[in-house]
Amino acid sequence: MENLIIFGGKGGVGKSSISTATAVHLADQLQDQNVLLISFDIAHNLSDLFDKHIGNDVTQITKNLFAIEPDPDKYTKAYTGELTKKTQELINSSKIIAMIPDLGNIISEAVEGDNIPLALKNSLFFQSIIDAENPMEQIGEKQMRYKGIDQTDETPFEERQNIPDFDIIVCDFPPTGNMIALFEIPTDATQQMMRLTLKMLSSIQGSFNKLKKLTKWVKPASWMANRIVGDERNEEDQLDKEEQKNLAQEILDIVLDMEERSKRITQLMNWLGSLRLVSIAEKPSFEEAKRARELSLPYVSVDAIHINRLIPESERGNSPYLDNILNNQEIYQKAIRDNFLDQKVWESQLLDQPPIGIEGLLKLAHEIYGDTPVWDILNPLHRVIKNPKKTKTEHVFKIDEIRKKWDNA
Repeated sequence: MENLIIFGGKGGVGKSSISTATAVHLADQLQDQNVLLISFDIAHNLSDLFDKHIGNDVTQITKNLFAIEPDPDKYTKAYTGELTKKTQELINSSKIIAMIPDLGNIISEAVEGDNIPLALKNSLFFQSIIDAENPMEQIGEKQMRYKGIDQTDETPFEERQNIPDFDIIVCDFPPTGNMIALFEIPTDATQQMMRLTLKMLSSIQGSFNKLKKLTKWVKPASWMANRIVGDERNEEDQLDKEEQKNLAQEILDIVLDMEERSKRITQLMNWLGSLRLVSIAEKPSFEEAKRARELSLPYVSVDAIHINRLIPESERGNSPYLDNILNNQEIYQKAIRDNFLDQKVWESQLLDQPPIGIEGLLKLAHEIYGDTPVWDILNPLHRVIKNPKKTKTEHVFKIDEIRKKWDNA
């Protein structure tokens, strides 16, 4: 991946139309590069804009343009499935957890895909696609294919082509609050839950080992301690101490991999990411664009703002109603330009027809970008863009400490 372009801003200002038109234009101008368009908004409408069903499969739109409206549940379960499985196995192997089934359920359900918030689900998919450059890589061989131009959902997978590497990824993000949640990838709640799970298991095991030793000296309590630490597990759940240690190590390795991926994503976002805010010339949208820029700066470069749906000046004088709108738009056009001096400002007039299909979207792209060179669209501020190599990073959790506690338990 060479470019990551993200569109954000207030809902209802035309983010989807502008992001889709941009992807179509880039694919049209750069025929030798593959462009992927992703909708992260909960109300997907790429299918409406292309007048073609897309859904959860990567779908070919033109020779080098692809799109997807991902189902975050599917990718979350794939991403956390092995983690949940091993955690449950470790929980079931614990004598004390077996005596407190509700505690085991609470821990295991916390990392199951169904109980993860939507923003985090989208974040997990976002990690997968940016890091692997292949959104299907995590969920098995059958899904690593795309629907061709003349194919449908009913087309057998074996008749589909393998998904190519993507040179440019264009993302249609949800409104500001959920957009920031997507940027906050390193605070992945699954990692935090796994750290707490392991510490909880270690602490519980350690506490009851101490209680067991204590019963050697406190005879009246021995019947209670022996009952608590008695082996109430199913035979198939029982693991010896070495097997438990190995399983705990496997879980730690998964958590470590998540942490390393999160750091790579943060680096990619900082070096490759380009956020373009979309606004209309009205006060609520203008104010949200300012907030979105401030909240996004720690995560990604804010390179441009699009002022969308402007009434053409040629309409002035046709009616007092339109004149009032035009006067108000002039005020906020100036306010946006004055407040976004460090960003590229693009403007687009309200079209007389909605931008549907390739031709309609190309018309909108021409309205936005005019004769702007494609390289200035990709990098409007002419920043030095780096593509970092994957490197092993230092783990932020105190892994040695957790391992020691687990060994002692």
